[in-house]
Amino acid sequence: MRAAPSEYPILRNLYPLYLHDLSEFGGSYTLDAQGVWQPDYLSTWLSESEQVHPLLFRLDGMPVGFAFVAQAPFPYMTQGRDYQLSEFFILRSKRRQGLGQQAALGVLNRFRGVWEMAQLRENRAAIAFWKHVLTEYTHGRFQQTLLNGEPAQVFDNRGL
Repeated sequence: MRAAPSEYPILRNLYPLYLHDLSEFGGSYTLDAQGVWQPDYLSTWLSESEQVHPLLFRLDGMPVGFAFVAQAPFPYMTQGRDYQLSEFFILRSKRRQGLGQQAALGVLNRFRGVWEMAQLRENRAAIAFWKHVLTEYTHGRFQQTLLNGEPAQVFDNRGL
């Protein structure tokens, strides 16, 4: 599941698809004059830092999505949290087949501690997805909150 450096080109190819999806919800994701999506944080996620975990999802050997998990003391996390699910993407053609939930559970089970995750306020599908996944995963033991003004969830999966 963790992407090897040899798989980083796959993540570089998938990342613009993710930013394209996010652009539907307004915010700051736009194309620059060269047709490149901005802002582009991919270099942070593909760094050699032990605080970042680029994860690649495959189905039948083919890439279908990714997740980027930050680990404390990542500079953009809330104090007192161990992990932050910063980015999560499944190809549109693979959505609503249970693959996203399976991938999400794999990510959450891989790292144990206090988590935070947020969604764009306008991305109602993502908010509903995470509410469903976390209700099932934590048996409803998660906190709905705001993170930088966006809907977010906080939970501890060490006892699950």
